[in-house]
Amino acid sequence: MPFYEVIYETGRQSVGQYENDEEALAATGAHHDRAVNGLPGGPVGAPAERVKRILKYDKHPGDWNPTNTLSKDVLMKELDELATAMADENGVVHVGQFAMEVRNLTHPMVQPEGSFDSQYKMKEAAELKLPWAKE
Repeated sequence: MPFYEVIYETGRQSVGQYENDEEALAATGAHHDRAVNGLPGGPVGAPAERVKRILKYDKHPGDWNPTNTLSKDVLMKELDELATAMADENGVVHVGQFAMEVRNLTHPMVQPEGSFDSQYKMKEAAELKLPWAKE
């Protein structure tokens, strides 16, 4: 079964697994309708949130690079780019911060650039067209 990253109007995200696109759209559409009507989003009573985007994945996007490895060529390129980006005006790099950034090279999540961007490095298989979205 495919996985779907649901990105809300608030910029929050969640991942769900549904049988198919129709089931994903039905479930998220019901949640979106609750938000439009000011209803709670679930049993704890938190407000529902409007759905902005739904990205589809063949496997859970958190499973990106489960071996935690990079080829030597990719690693060397990334290390050089990191060192250049992190160097101060004297060419000095803070090693502790550099080490944290090296660890992030194989982490499946990223800080989204925009409010409605994915939080995962894995490339989505598709983006669902939202029937409730205005063109």
